[in-house]
Amino acid sequence: MKGVPLRVPHNIMSRLIDGLRSRFPDSLDDLVPDRIALARRFQRTFGRRLNLKNPQTFNEKLFWLMLYYRSPLVTRLADKYEVRTYVAERVGSKILNELYGVWERVADIDFAMLPEAFVLKVTWGSGMNILCPKKSELNVRDTKEALALWMSRNYYWSWREWCYKNIKPRIICERFLSDSLWGTPPDYKFFCFGGEPRCVQVDTTRFTQHGRDFFDLDWQLLPFNCGVYPSSGQTIARPSNLDEMAELARRLSNGFPFVRVDFYAIDGQTLFSEMTWYPGAARLRFIPESYDRYWGDVLQLPGRKL
Repeated sequence: MKGVPLRVPHNIMSRLIDGLRSRFPDSLDDLVPDRIALARRFQRTFGRRLNLKNPQTFNEKLFWLMLYYRSPLVTRLADKYEVRTYVAERVGSKILNELYGVWERVADIDFAMLPEAFVLKVTWGSGMNILCPKKSELNVRDTKEALALWMSRNYYWSWREWCYKNIKPRIICERFLSDSLWGTPPDYKFFCFGGEPRCVQVDTTRFTQHGRDFFDLDWQLLPFNCGVYPSSGQTIARPSNLDEMAELARRLSNGFPFVRVDFYAIDGQTLFSEMTWYPGAARLRFIPESYDRYWGDVLQLPGRKL
């Protein structure tokens, strides 16, 4: 008896193909184990071998966490949709930005039903955002192409940041945020070690002249920088809700060796942004370099003592 050809509806086949494409590597580099790939990346970035047996610097310890600290909760909290439930359970839902929709496919988004201003985010990566302050000026075709591209490949393969590997890819739509003083609201990013916020990274005017400054919790400017953005050179006033943000960061980071908890302060109102496990994909170039070791001494790895 001859077999009957299996006919799969086109829409189901498309989903199967998209799912396989996002789950499996598509280059020979992707076949390299995480430990080797990360060691190579560290060598290229910092010009020395990665010390995993006895990591000393902040970046070395972030690499260690990528490889060996693999709690399912980390995956859940790296997911820009799932983290909302965790925040609501821990500190309440009032600090969550308004959510307009969530979709598993680009084709399911009805742009006609979206408000005049909004933000679209892909949930399994970093920097996969479409900011739309005015829908009438949005190029919908280009937006769909960008979203489809981001949904087609697991962001984990970009830098081997394990937290993204097992996230279910989705698209969320949230309220577009603006601030009466800054326009684009500053990001307040709390570096939390063992559940205690120790410093705040403040990113200002991100889409024009991106500046980055670091403060302690008494709002004293700290004498270092890191990453690719220079100090803003501005006098940044202490936000009126700094203590509230610090306490929320403390509660959300409790139980983790390290996580960065990010907020916005919109005209004094605290809004949650995200939780980041490996800032800069552990490629942070500290200036001066001694602060890489300074913060490395603060970060206590699970099962290790300072």
